[in-house]
Amino acid sequence: MQNKTVTLFALGALAAATTFGASAENTYDYFVGFDAGTHISGKIKETGTDEGQPYEDSLDTDPSVITGLSGGAIINDHHRVKMSLAYDALEVDAEGADTIDRTDLTVSYDYMLPIANKLSWTVGAHMGYEFFESDADDLDGFTYGVQTGLDYRLTQKWSLGAEIAYTAHDGEETGGDESWSYEDKIEDDVTFMANVQYHF
Repeated sequence: MQNKTVTLFALGALAAATTFGASAENTYDYFVGFDAGTHISGKIKETGTDEGQPYEDSLDTDPSVITGLSGGAIINDHHRVKMSLAYDALEVDAEGADTIDRTDLTVSYDYMLPIANKLSWTVGAHMGYEFFESDADDLDGFTYGVQTGLDYRLTQKWSLGAEIAYTAHDGEETGGDESWSYEDKIEDDVTFMANVQYHF
């Protein structure tokens, strides 16, 4: 997991260096936006031992609403760098399971490829950190993944977008004693997000 994270950091640094150092005539289009979407799929995997016997279980998470704010810049009409702050409540589809509040801070890079008048196809990668409410904060950890979507420029000041993202999670929660132990981990998930952005 750490090797993947280091690789993504290196790729992000290389992309940033290439983007900002490519020309002295860079153009910047700054924006802020509102994001909303949902988790399409996700699971929580639990492994452990009970009286020396290993066990493994996987629980589906229910679709949950995600809302957030974002801001960033489009550089030279093709390179978008964005920071996002999002909130959702993780719901596990199991008897007696609780809803867990989660906040995500994410930085993403997208390459924007024009495919029609005012319409661009976006593809890129993201990484960040997720924070859970206090009684589940052992699940806090790094996230990283890839995304693709569409971006439509309504006017000079407004744009609409949508994307689907695949995200991996590093956080895990462990516990137990001499007779039993467990390890909970959020498995890779898929989200769909839409956004409205105002450009300065």
